[in-house]
Amino acid sequence: MVRSRLAIKIGLLIVVVLIIGFGASTVVTIRRESDALVDQNKMAARRLTTAVVASIEGAMLQERPDVTRTMIQELKSSSLVEGFTIYRRNGVEAFTDLATATEVARTASLAPEVLANISKMQRAPGAPMSGPFFTQALETLRTQESIEAHNGVAFFTLHYPIPNKEACQGCHGSDHRVRAVVRVETSMEPVFAEVRRLRNRQILIGVLTILSAGVVLTVAMRSVVVRPIEALAAAARRVGEGDFAARASASARDEIGELGAAFNEMTGRLAQAHEALAAKNTELESALHHLQESRVRLELLEQLKGELSKFVPDAVKRLLEQNPNATELEKKRVEVSVLFLDIAGYTKLSEQLDPKRLNQLVQTYFSSFLEIVQSHHGDVNETAGDGLMVIFQSDRGGTDHALNATRAAFAIHQRTARLNEEYGGVFPPIQLHMGINTGEALVGATKLGAGAAQRWTFTATGPTTNLAARFAGSAQGGEIVIGPTTTERIRQHFVLESLGEKTFKNVSQPIHVYRVIPPGIYEKIA
Repeated sequence: MVRSRLAIKIGLLIVVVLIIGFGASTVVTIRRESDALVDQNKMAARRLTTAVVASIEGAMLQERPDVTRTMIQELKSSSLVEGFTIYRRNGVEAFTDLATATEVARTASLAPEVLANISKMQRAPGAPMSGPFFTQALETLRTQESIEAHNGVAFFTLHYPIPNKEACQGCHGSDHRVRAVVRVETSMEPVFAEVRRLRNRQILIGVLTILSAGVVLTVAMRSVVVRPIEALAAAARRVGEGDFAARASASARDEIGELGAAFNEMTGRLAQAHEALAAKNTELESALHHLQESRVRLELLEQLKGELSKFVPDAVKRLLEQNPNATELEKKRVEVSVLFLDIAGYTKLSEQLDPKRLNQLVQTYFSSFLEIVQSHHGDVNETAGDGLMVIFQSDRGGTDHALNATRAAFAIHQRTARLNEEYGGVFPPIQLHMGINTGEALVGATKLGAGAAQRWTFTATGPTTNLAARFAGSAQGGEIVIGPTTTERIRQHFVLESLGEKTFKNVSQPIHVYRVIPPGIYEKIA
């Protein structure tokens, strides 16, 4: 389809060019030949008119108007002209009546025999002459030419004025410049018929020439242009199908040959690029295979990390992310705030509930507490039955972790109240003992056991932790008991109630402790 359209386009283009070029030349030629034929016919009519007028003037100078009348009659009956008429300056046809002859005979003594001959040829004049060409001939003394049509036939008409020469004024008088106007009509139909014949012949020659030249040029263009393009297209299709060994003909020393050479160069480069791409694809497949294996291993590690993160405090995870060698896990003295909490009356509660329900209760409440601990930047380090130990640290100072511990304790207290209401009828309502202490502690990893059975735990140890547990044990249900250091850190933020000095087990000196008053009941404190 593409090849056929290209050949048709080339052929049509050639024909159009030939029609425009040769057609224009043919039209010009036809017009020139037509004008030449018309001019020849006009020239013949002018010469004939001039000769007849000269003969008429010669006869008139010899005072033989009868000869002139005879000549006019012969011209009208001949085939040289279609119309020949002489009109006086007043528009009346001349040489028909005896008006002019009588006047001439009176003034110039016309011979009797001539007057007798004229009398024999007397007849009624034709239609009078008028019109612009007749008038202009009288006024300008110049021949007026025109193409006139009568009954669909074209005639070349001349209005030839006969001047009133001095030699003629003896008979015709001297008061006018023109004696008469000769009107000659010659048919243009033979000329136009010849023009049409020449035109048809030229058109036929032009059509045959255009068709012949179009066929020859189309065949030549197909051989020179279309077939090389077809071969190039076939080679391109082979390359598109993957045959990079395909080559186009580049033997011609013209633009087609240059196109073939450029195509071959491009195909060679495509072959090299294809080989390089195949090698890269092989490498990429191998790399992708290794990447997929690595991704599987990474997903497994992420899964393990997610599972292990449930058992690793957030502080440990942050240290491991900062330094995988975990050199910071070694125990060091750090100021912390420790929150201890346990369930009030846990022993009695364990006697009322079977172990499974008791475990569900602890799991339900303590799981909710873990969200609060994490939101306040605390780390759950130990859970023991009904107890929970939380360590709060901060890079921004002791006040920050003391406030976080106290706020977490209040949030846990409020969450416990909501859970008691939510699970009323499912679990007995519970209350918590909570104690907070602030101070230095040894924070880090502790190794338990030896050999293959050893394990590591991350916790805080020291008097600060022990006192927090003692404060929680001394608290009544729902109370938050804090030590003196914590008191100093949060005094500006919470309402505190002094509980006085109290003695604790394994502590040598009494300690002044305080109870944190929950918001909402401040007005009850004097």
